[in-house]
Amino acid sequence: MKTIEEFLSKDDSLCSFSDTYNTIFKRIADPSATVAGIAEAVELDPTIAAKTLRMANSSLYGFPEPIETLHRAISIIGLQQIRQIVMSTIVIQNFRDLPVTGVDMESFWRHSIAVGVLSRSIARSRREANVERLYLYGIMHDLGRLLLFLHLGPRTAELFELREREQCLLHAAERELLGFDHAALGAALLEAWGMAPAQIEATCYHHAPEQASTFPLETAIVHVADSIAHALRLGSSGEFFVPPVTPETFDRIGLEMPIYEDIIGQAREHLDQMQAILLR
Repeated sequence: MKTIEEFLSKDDSLCSFSDTYNTIFKRIADPSATVAGIAEAVELDPTIAAKTLRMANSSLYGFPEPIETLHRAISIIGLQQIRQIVMSTIVIQNFRDLPVTGVDMESFWRHSIAVGVLSRSIARSRREANVERLYLYGIMHDLGRLLLFLHLGPRTAELFELREREQCLLHAAERELLGFDHAALGAALLEAWGMAPAQIEATCYHHAPEQASTFPLETAIVHVADSIAHALRLGSSGEFFVPPVTPETFDRIGLEMPIYEDIIGQAREHLDQMQAILLR
Protein backbone atom coordinates (compact mmCIF):
# COMPACT_ATOMS: atom_id res chain seq x y z
CA MET A 1 0.00 0.00 0.00
CA LYS A 2 1.37 3.41 -0.98
CA THR A 3 0.78 6.74 0.70
CA ILE A 4 -0.30 9.91 -1.07
CA GLU A 5 3.25 11.23 -0.68
CA GLU A 6 4.65 8.16 -2.43
CA PHE A 7 2.25 8.64 -5.34
CA LEU A 8 3.27 12.28 -5.69
CA SER A 9 7.00 11.55 -5.36
CA LYS A 10 7.04 9.47 -8.52
CA ASP A 11 8.89 11.20 -11.35
CA ASP A 12 6.30 11.16 -14.12
CA SER A 13 4.62 13.58 -16.47
CA LEU A 14 1.47 13.93 -14.39
CA CYS A 15 3.25 15.60 -11.47
CA SER A 16 5.01 18.20 -13.57
CA PHE A 17 4.52 20.22 -16.73
CA SER A 18 6.79 20.39 -19.74
CA ASP A 19 9.23 23.32 -19.69
CA THR A 20 7.10 25.49 -21.99
CA TYR A 21 3.86 24.75 -20.18
CA ASN A 22 5.54 25.30 -16.81
CA THR A 23 6.77 28.71 -17.95
CA ILE A 24 3.31 29.73 -19.13
CA PHE A 25 1.66 28.33 -16.02
CA LYS A 26 3.96 30.25 -13.67
CA ARG A 27 3.61 33.51 -15.56
CA ILE A 28 -0.17 33.51 -15.70
CA ALA A 29 -0.38 32.50 -12.03
CA ASP A 30 1.63 35.60 -11.06
CA PRO A 31 -0.90 38.04 -9.50
CA SER A 32 1.18 41.00 -10.72
CA ALA A 33 1.05 39.85 -14.37
CA THR A 34 -0.18 42.38 -16.94
CA VAL A 35 -2.31 41.85 -20.03
CA ALA A 36 0.78 42.14 -22.23
CA GLY A 37 2.75 39.77 -20.00
CA ILE A 38 0.07 37.08 -20.07
CA ALA A 39 -0.36 37.42 -23.85
CA GLU A 40 3.40 37.08 -24.27
CA ALA A 41 3.42 33.99 -22.05
CA VAL A 42 0.57 32.27 -23.87
CA GLU A 43 2.19 32.97 -27.23
CA LEU A 44 5.14 30.78 -26.16
CA ASP A 45 3.05 27.83 -27.34
CA PRO A 46 1.14 28.30 -30.62
CA THR A 47 -1.25 25.43 -29.85
CA ILE A 48 -2.25 26.88 -26.48
CA ALA A 49 -2.55 30.33 -28.03
CA ALA A 50 -4.81 29.04 -30.82
CA LYS A 51 -7.02 27.07 -28.42
CA THR A 52 -7.32 30.09 -26.13
CA LEU A 53 -8.46 32.28 -29.02
CA ARG A 54 -10.92 29.64 -30.20
CA MET A 55 -12.29 29.40 -26.67
CA ALA A 56 -12.68 33.19 -26.44
CA ASN A 57 -14.61 33.12 -29.75
CA SER A 58 -16.84 30.20 -28.75
CA SER A 59 -20.54 30.41 -27.93
CA LEU A 60 -19.59 29.98 -24.28
CA TYR A 61 -18.78 33.71 -24.24
CA GLY A 62 -20.97 34.94 -27.07
CA PHE A 63 -19.10 38.09 -28.09
CA PRO A 64 -20.79 39.70 -31.11
CA GLU A 65 -17.56 40.39 -33.00
CA PRO A 66 -14.58 38.06 -33.60
CA ILE A 67 -11.69 38.36 -31.17
CA GLU A 68 -8.56 38.22 -33.30
CA THR A 69 -5.67 38.71 -30.86
CA LEU A 70 -4.74 37.31 -27.46
CA HIS A 71 -4.25 40.83 -26.14
CA ARG A 72 -7.83 41.72 -27.08
CA ALA A 73 -9.15 38.40 -25.72
CA ILE A 74 -7.49 39.05 -22.38
CA SER A 75 -8.66 42.68 -22.32
CA ILE A 76 -12.28 41.68 -22.99
CA ILE A 77 -12.53 38.51 -20.94
CA GLY A 78 -10.36 39.73 -18.06
CA LEU A 79 -7.11 38.68 -16.45
CA GLN A 80 -8.61 36.33 -13.87
CA GLN A 81 -10.88 34.63 -16.39
CA ILE A 82 -8.17 34.17 -19.02
CA ARG A 83 -5.93 32.57 -16.39
CA GLN A 84 -8.55 29.89 -15.79
CA ILE A 85 -9.04 29.28 -19.52
CA VAL A 86 -5.31 28.94 -20.19
CA MET A 87 -4.66 26.78 -17.13
CA SER A 88 -7.41 24.34 -18.05
CA THR A 89 -6.18 24.23 -21.66
CA ILE A 90 -2.60 23.52 -20.54
CA VAL A 91 -3.68 20.73 -18.19
CA ILE A 92 -5.69 18.95 -20.87
CA GLN A 93 -3.07 19.46 -23.56
CA ASN A 94 -0.28 18.18 -21.32
CA PHE A 95 -2.07 15.15 -19.89
CA ARG A 96 -4.55 14.03 -22.53
CA ASP A 97 -2.41 11.26 -24.04
CA LEU A 98 -1.15 9.55 -20.88
CA PRO A 99 -1.11 5.71 -21.11
CA VAL A 100 -3.45 5.20 -18.15
CA THR A 101 -4.75 1.67 -17.51
CA GLY A 102 -8.52 1.35 -17.23
CA VAL A 103 -9.40 4.80 -18.57
CA ASP A 104 -10.67 5.85 -21.99
CA MET A 105 -8.88 9.20 -22.13
CA GLU A 106 -11.32 10.74 -24.62
CA SER A 107 -14.21 9.82 -22.32
CA PHE A 108 -12.29 11.00 -19.23
CA TRP A 109 -11.73 14.47 -20.66
CA ARG A 110 -15.27 14.67 -22.03
CA HIS A 111 -16.47 14.07 -18.47
CA SER A 112 -14.04 16.62 -17.04
CA ILE A 113 -15.04 19.25 -19.61
CA ALA A 114 -18.72 18.53 -18.88
CA VAL A 115 -18.17 19.05 -15.15
CA GLY A 116 -16.31 22.27 -15.92
CA VAL A 117 -19.06 23.62 -18.18
CA LEU A 118 -21.79 22.57 -15.72
CA SER A 119 -19.93 24.11 -12.76
CA ARG A 120 -19.56 27.35 -14.69
CA SER A 121 -23.26 27.37 -15.61
CA ILE A 122 -24.33 26.73 -12.01
CA ALA A 123 -22.08 29.54 -10.77
CA ARG A 124 -23.38 31.84 -13.49
CA SER A 125 -26.98 31.08 -12.51
CA ARG A 126 -26.06 32.14 -8.99
CA ARG A 127 -24.45 35.31 -10.40
CA GLU A 128 -21.13 34.40 -8.83
CA ALA A 129 -18.05 36.51 -9.53
CA ASN A 130 -15.38 35.03 -11.83
CA VAL A 131 -17.36 31.97 -12.88
CA GLU A 132 -14.32 30.84 -14.88
CA ARG A 133 -12.70 29.60 -11.66
CA LEU A 134 -15.53 27.07 -11.29
CA TYR A 135 -14.92 25.96 -14.87
CA LEU A 136 -11.28 25.31 -13.92
CA TYR A 137 -12.29 23.48 -10.73
CA GLY A 138 -14.57 21.21 -12.74
CA ILE A 139 -12.01 20.52 -15.46
CA MET A 140 -9.38 19.46 -12.90
CA HIS A 141 -11.51 17.77 -10.22
CA ASP A 142 -10.59 14.19 -11.23
CA LEU A 143 -6.86 14.60 -11.95
CA GLY A 144 -6.14 12.46 -8.90
CA ARG A 145 -7.79 9.52 -10.64
CA LEU A 146 -5.35 9.78 -13.54
CA LEU A 147 -2.43 9.80 -11.12
CA LEU A 148 -3.87 6.92 -9.13
CA PHE A 149 -4.56 4.73 -12.16
CA LEU A 150 -1.21 5.61 -13.72
CA HIS A 151 0.70 4.32 -10.71
CA LEU A 152 -1.53 1.32 -10.02
CA GLY A 153 -1.14 0.08 -13.60
CA PRO A 154 -2.47 -3.49 -13.87
CA ARG A 155 -3.60 -3.33 -10.22
CA THR A 156 -6.33 -0.93 -11.36
CA ALA A 157 -8.33 -4.07 -12.17
CA GLU A 158 -8.47 -4.79 -8.42
CA LEU A 159 -10.37 -1.55 -7.93
CA PHE A 160 -12.96 -2.44 -10.53
CA GLU A 161 -13.32 -5.95 -9.12
CA LEU A 162 -13.81 -4.53 -5.63
CA ARG A 163 -16.36 -2.03 -6.94
CA GLU A 164 -18.29 -4.82 -8.66
CA ARG A 165 -18.16 -7.06 -5.60
CA GLU A 166 -19.27 -4.34 -3.19
CA GLN A 167 -21.56 -2.54 -5.68
CA CYS A 168 -20.17 0.74 -4.42
CA LEU A 169 -18.94 3.99 -5.90
CA LEU A 170 -15.41 3.75 -7.24
CA HIS A 171 -14.00 6.29 -4.79
CA ALA A 172 -15.26 4.12 -1.91
CA ALA A 173 -13.41 1.14 -3.41
CA GLU A 174 -10.28 3.32 -3.67
CA ARG A 175 -10.43 4.12 0.04
CA GLU A 176 -10.96 0.47 0.95
CA LEU A 177 -8.04 -0.70 -1.18
CA LEU A 178 -5.60 2.17 -0.59
CA GLY A 179 -6.72 4.03 2.50
CA PHE A 180 -7.42 7.22 0.49
CA ASP A 181 -9.23 8.13 -2.72
CA HIS A 182 -8.53 10.02 -5.92
CA ALA A 183 -10.09 13.19 -4.50
CA ALA A 184 -7.53 13.39 -1.68
CA LEU A 185 -4.73 12.55 -4.11
CA GLY A 186 -5.89 15.20 -6.59
CA ALA A 187 -6.10 17.81 -3.83
CA ALA A 188 -2.53 17.01 -2.78
CA LEU A 189 -1.39 17.38 -6.40
CA LEU A 190 -3.10 20.76 -6.73
CA GLU A 191 -1.57 21.89 -3.45
CA ALA A 192 1.87 20.90 -4.74
CA TRP A 193 1.17 23.03 -7.83
CA GLY A 194 0.25 26.01 -5.64
CA MET A 195 -3.38 26.21 -6.75
CA ALA A 196 -6.00 28.24 -4.88
CA PRO A 197 -7.26 26.92 -1.50
CA ALA A 198 -10.86 26.94 -2.80
CA GLN A 199 -9.91 24.68 -5.70
CA ILE A 200 -7.98 22.33 -3.42
CA GLU A 201 -10.93 21.97 -1.04
CA ALA A 202 -13.48 21.59 -3.86
CA THR A 203 -11.35 18.79 -5.31
CA CYS A 204 -10.69 17.10 -1.98
CA TYR A 205 -14.37 16.92 -1.02
CA HIS A 206 -16.15 16.71 -4.34
CA HIS A 207 -17.58 13.36 -3.18
CA ALA A 208 -18.24 14.60 0.37
CA PRO A 209 -19.32 18.26 0.14
CA GLU A 210 -20.62 18.25 3.70
CA GLN A 211 -17.00 18.01 4.88
CA ALA A 212 -15.94 21.25 3.17
CA SER A 213 -15.55 23.77 5.98
CA THR A 214 -14.01 26.81 4.27
CA PHE A 215 -15.39 26.73 0.72
CA PRO A 216 -18.65 24.76 0.97
CA LEU A 217 -20.35 26.54 -1.94
CA GLU A 218 -17.59 25.87 -4.47
CA THR A 219 -17.39 22.26 -3.31
CA ALA A 220 -21.15 21.80 -3.57
CA ILE A 221 -21.17 23.22 -7.11
CA VAL A 222 -18.47 20.82 -8.33
CA HIS A 223 -20.18 17.90 -6.56
CA VAL A 224 -23.54 18.60 -8.20
CA ALA A 225 -21.94 19.20 -11.61
CA ASP A 226 -20.08 15.88 -11.30
CA SER A 227 -23.27 14.02 -10.41
CA ILE A 228 -25.21 15.59 -13.30
CA ALA A 229 -22.42 14.73 -15.75
CA HIS A 230 -22.49 11.10 -14.57
CA ALA A 231 -26.29 10.94 -14.72
CA LEU A 232 -26.27 12.23 -18.30
CA ARG A 233 -23.36 9.92 -19.24
CA LEU A 234 -21.32 12.85 -20.47
CA GLY A 235 -18.08 10.92 -20.60
CA SER A 236 -16.67 8.95 -17.69
CA SER A 237 -13.66 8.95 -15.38
CA GLY A 238 -14.19 5.26 -14.62
CA GLU A 239 -17.20 5.61 -12.33
CA PHE A 240 -20.18 3.37 -13.10
CA PHE A 241 -22.77 4.61 -10.61
CA VAL A 242 -24.17 8.14 -10.25
CA PRO A 243 -22.88 9.87 -7.10
CA PRO A 244 -25.93 10.85 -5.03
CA VAL A 245 -26.65 14.46 -4.08
CA THR A 246 -28.27 15.24 -0.75
CA PRO A 247 -31.03 17.84 -0.33
CA GLU A 248 -28.64 19.78 1.92
CA THR A 249 -26.17 20.15 -0.95
CA PHE A 250 -28.85 21.48 -3.27
CA ASP A 251 -29.94 23.85 -0.49
CA ARG A 252 -26.34 25.06 -0.17
CA ILE A 253 -26.35 26.11 -3.84
CA GLY A 254 -29.78 27.68 -3.49
CA LEU A 255 -31.17 27.24 -7.01
CA GLU A 256 -34.69 26.06 -7.80
CA MET A 257 -34.83 22.66 -9.51
CA PRO A 258 -36.28 23.98 -12.81
CA ILE A 259 -33.17 26.14 -13.20
CA TYR A 260 -31.07 22.98 -13.48
CA GLU A 261 -32.98 22.08 -16.65
CA ASP A 262 -31.73 25.32 -18.21
CA ILE A 263 -28.22 24.65 -16.89
CA ILE A 264 -28.20 21.18 -18.46
CA GLY A 265 -29.50 22.59 -21.74
CA GLN A 266 -26.73 25.19 -21.79
CA ALA A 267 -24.13 22.56 -21.01
CA ARG A 268 -25.28 20.29 -23.82
CA GLU A 269 -25.19 23.26 -26.17
CA HIS A 270 -21.58 24.10 -25.32
CA LEU A 271 -20.06 20.69 -24.61
CA ASP A 272 -19.45 19.48 -28.16
CA GLN A 273 -17.87 22.81 -29.06
CA MET A 274 -15.60 22.76 -26.00
CA GLN A 275 -14.58 19.19 -26.73
CA ALA A 276 -13.77 20.12 -30.33
CA ILE A 277 -11.58 22.99 -29.16
CA LEU A 278 -9.76 21.21 -26.36
CA LEU A 279 -9.43 17.64 -27.61
CA ARG A 280 -8.71 18.04 -31.33
